[in-house]
Amino acid sequence: MAELHRFAHEAMATTFEILIASDDTVAESAEYARQASQAAFHEVDRLEKDLSRFIESSDISRISKLGARQPVRVSVDTFECLQLAARLQRETGGAFDVTIGALLAFWRTPAGELRNPTLKEVAEAKARTGMEQVVLDRRNFTVRLKTDGVLLDLGGIGKGFALDKAAETLREWADEGWGLEAALLSGGQSTLLAMGAPPGKRGWTVTVGADVLDAPEEILLRDRALSGSGTRVRGRHIIDPRTGRPAGGPHVRAWASSPSGAVSDALSTAFMIMGPAETERYCAEHADTWAILLIRDASGRRLKRVGKR
Repeated sequence: MAELHRFAHEAMATTFEILIASDDTVAESAEYARQASQAAFHEVDRLEKDLSRFIESSDISRISKLGARQPVRVSVDTFECLQLAARLQRETGGAFDVTIGALLAFWRTPAGELRNPTLKEVAEAKARTGMEQVVLDRRNFTVRLKTDGVLLDLGGIGKGFALDKAAETLREWADEGWGLEAALLSGGQSTLLAMGAPPGKRGWTVTVGADVLDAPEEILLRDRALSGSGTRVRGRHIIDPRTGRPAGGPHVRAWASSPSGAVSDALSTAFMIMGPAETERYCAEHADTWAILLIRDASGRRLKRVGKR
């Protein structure tokens, strides 16, 4: 029989949760699940110290401050995350870009409210945006910026990356044979990562669109992630790095799924920017990725499924 254990932890300005399915016939499996979750949360805390732009001593903050003057040596994890971000920037045609910090600074007030920057401000920010501004030296694990004022922001990939690393930790604990069968990890309300499936089940059941649709869709996740992104009620908050302006299009929410939490996290934002046609092309070229778009048109709201599940 399986027993479910839920654990929560505050990090990266949100609540991370882990739901562990353990074998209740194994002695002390509940305590083992607790210890495993604490080890996973420790990974999240460690990564936050490297990846958060809000921590002055983090790798990302040091790159933004010093990167145009000298190469900055970073941790292996930071370098890996930036490499992945660079790959996704290329694959999405620039729709996902972690150098968007300068643009976000002009579009948001210090309190996080939306403002309307001038055309000159947008042009200035665009000149400091683009992964071509970032030089990654994989031999020395250093990062250098080509231009002053480039601001890195991993908000669109960091939580998913942390979930991937937390899941790696849980898999190590599961290999010890203490009855840790499977787990469902979440980073706030935006990204879920399913590790295995509860005993007797084909996967973890999650729901898409429960807060906006009369008939939400249930999805089974197993050894893959699902991430959602959308526009806020008070206005659009997703900026298109390619234009420097808020993302447009008929869809108001996008969910992306791939085996990686980091990739799903990044793609959910990219798909909001790319639109249905570009999203379909991306999923056709990446067989391990699928998406769901919430379309708003004259007939109301409906879900559009993209790619194979």
